[in-house]
Amino acid sequence: MSENKILKIKHVADLLDMHFHIPTYQRGYRWESKHVEALLDDLYAFSVQMSEIENKAGKFYCIQPLAVVVNKQLSTKDEIVYDVIDGQQRLTTLYLILSYLQDARKYLCSGSLTTSIFSLKYESRDSDFFDNEEFKKSDIKEAIRNIDFFYMTRAYKAIEEWFEKKQISPALILEVLIPKKYRITYGLVEDELKKTKENNDKENDVRFIWYEIPCDANTESMEVFSQLNYGKTALTATELVKALLFQCDIYTTDKSLMHEIAFRRSCEWDIMEKQLQDPFMWSMFMPDENFFASHITMVLLLVSNNLYTEIQEKNQNLKIDKNSKDFIYQVYSKYLGTNKEGDYANNVEKVWKKIQNTYTALYNWYKNPDTYHLIGLLIWLKEYKAKDFDSAKRFMLIESMMNEYSTKSKDEFIGYLKQQIASIIHIEKNVNTKEGVIPWGLDYINYNDNALQLIRILVLFNVEDVRTKQDESARFPFHLLRRFNVTSLEHIHPQNLILDNIKLDTLTKWLDVKTKSLHQLDNKKYDQDIAKLKTLIKDEESYKENKDAAQAIISRIDKEFDDLADMSESQMHTLYNMALVDKETNSALSNNLLDRKREILRDYQERKETYVLPSTQKVFSKYYSQAKEENVLPKLWTKSDRDAYFRAIEKVYDEFDFYYQNN
Repeated sequence: MSENKILKIKHVADLLDMHFHIPTYQRGYRWESKHVEALLDDLYAFSVQMSEIENKAGKFYCIQPLAVVVNKQLSTKDEIVYDVIDGQQRLTTLYLILSYLQDARKYLCSGSLTTSIFSLKYESRDSDFFDNEEFKKSDIKEAIRNIDFFYMTRAYKAIEEWFEKKQISPALILEVLIPKKYRITYGLVEDELKKTKENNDKENDVRFIWYEIPCDANTESMEVFSQLNYGKTALTATELVKALLFQCDIYTTDKSLMHEIAFRRSCEWDIMEKQLQDPFMWSMFMPDENFFASHITMVLLLVSNNLYTEIQEKNQNLKIDKNSKDFIYQVYSKYLGTNKEGDYANNVEKVWKKIQNTYTALYNWYKNPDTYHLIGLLIWLKEYKAKDFDSAKRFMLIESMMNEYSTKSKDEFIGYLKQQIASIIHIEKNVNTKEGVIPWGLDYINYNDNALQLIRILVLFNVEDVRTKQDESARFPFHLLRRFNVTSLEHIHPQNLILDNIKLDTLTKWLDVKTKSLHQLDNKKYDQDIAKLKTLIKDEESYKENKDAAQAIISRIDKEFDDLADMSESQMHTLYNMALVDKETNSALSNNLLDRKREILRDYQERKETYVLPSTQKVFSKYYSQAKEENVLPKLWTKSDRDAYFRAIEKVYDEFDFYYQNN
């Protein structure tokens, strides 16, 4: 079966030209008079409510979901026939109501709306029953040849009696089923279609939650029906939970108020979903946009875990598989329960408050610069290069933060977050080796021994660069950090080239860059060395034979740059000489001087081919040392530059490590 679903809100009037088929496996029509009367009471109450509310537009009474799937065998290129998987009781009753209103439609509607009505066929049953409108016969015994027809005839009689006893004008019910200003959309295209749909949506009417479930060519509706009824539905948990919360015809008390509440909640739902689609807010918690089909699923899952705990406290024998695809839906369905004595409405109210409170907490975290950056950083640190940080652990972390947030003051919560981050980035000042205890700490960790920790600390440094500005609008883009994978360690001052396993084309590129750099420095004393090196590596065979001689020249040239920058081998691979870029940009920067690297970074960012971290931009602009010399030094990463840069990193690290030391 296809994984795609179509969830829409459809006007009843949208169904008038459609064709429905009720398969044999469906339970027959069994609505009694009380069910029919309850629906009519609801429609009447909604109609009265709409007549009393001023400036209303687009409000609707929402009937429970109608789940359908295209019947490929019965459909033609000109006519689509839908198998009704769920919702046939209401759909059939609606058919009977529209049939009763046929005379009123002739006077109150126009065009095809005066007579059109969706077709309804029951498989393996007499199709003439609907075509000949046998359900309108007063003698119910005539319909006894089929139990479904018996119930339908009795339901139609209940409709007649309801209008007669209550003396209610058919126009009141018809106006909310087929509004006067509703226009048919069939045959319309593009702008005209869009405009007509927008105008129809402004009407106050009755609508269905419409689930259309696409199937593969060889998938039958029976399979869909089985899955829908045995908890293996192809619909997303989010769609089903939304239907549970917003189905407006299940409340037993003050229905007009509940209709208004459901409408308001659906608007609030849309607002939450839209805000959660903000890439900055979403990337606080999640690694990519496709983690869930709908972003509000994150909120629903957090709430469902809480609800499941409550359910188990009341019934320890109830078990729901947390790995099940429909875990969320099962939990909400169990918690909401039945409509007995208004319990459903009360439970919906409780659940909705939990959803609102959870979303509000997440939104407050996003709006506050401190919590936004610290939470986003903590989750990123937990996930980066962590094979065991699955979705369950991600949600456990968010839930633990929720608990801390609800029990701590703002300052205590910030301290808790910093302590969690500190426990990840902490580095011991000494380490035990076979040779004995050696100094370690921030000064000594290096590219070769602990690249992961270097990356973590540099990401921390960059996030803090934005957070400490305390600008309400400034947000570190965790989504760009992930999208471009800006975690490649770049040597600010180029590391020395060792020819072991270095290909000829790599060496040729290195030589080209170094030659240009020497010319930039107006350094001509290596001209002969460069000329000789070109001869030594003129082809693969020559390069192989002269590798040692080539290495000697390369080492002399590298040493020239090391001496100019006062770069020692001990600092070459440490935080004194490391910045973060993405892998492709790292290759492009190559062995260029600082000013050229700065130009490359600017070009890549302007073309939106990368995201340049704030401290990386500053590094190649000599921001930390505030260098202003108008000579060769601005092109090189000097000792004063390195020391100033390291002190800035150290300051941030120490502020967090304080929380580790005092935990």
